[in-house]
Amino acid sequence: MTDESKISKSELLQKMQTGWSALQTYIRSLTEAQMTGPTDAAGWTVKDHLIHLAIWEDSMNALQAKQSRRASMGLDDETWNSRDFDRMNAVIQQNHKDMPLADVLQRHADVHQRLSDTIEALPEEDLYKPYSHYQPDSPQDRPVIGWLVGDTYEHYAEHMPWMDAIVK
Repeated sequence: MTDESKISKSELLQKMQTGWSALQTYIRSLTEAQMTGPTDAAGWTVKDHLIHLAIWEDSMNALQAKQSRRASMGLDDETWNSRDFDRMNAVIQQNHKDMPLADVLQRHADVHQRLSDTIEALPEEDLYKPYSHYQPDSPQDRPVIGWLVGDTYEHYAEHMPWMDAIVK
């Protein structure tokens, strides 16, 4: 992860938009069959990766609203508290595997726009408040901007090679 303490709100929004644009360009290069047919070793399609990205990004909307990220992601307490990301991701994939591709794409676009709008409206200093400011039950005290970076443009960049490996 980058040193988020040195990223301004305008830089965050610019990097989010650049990452989003790269992801959208990549998605537009694929056919529906490529996004819904082939799978990786874990049984995930490109569509599964896209809803995964949407769910994690939407958890940032919940975070900013001081709502439960766990609930927004459809995870039970036991799964969330395990901090086992593979387990959490498997639940997310199972919960959304039957969602139509068009719905996945629209949901991700809506989630991304809502988060971008929320960040745009925030005072810059709110991005550097501790995570626990937004999730009072959490002991995390790192600035919330780190989660915003990790669940947006860094997350897209992490998944694009995995999606590409599925379709090649």
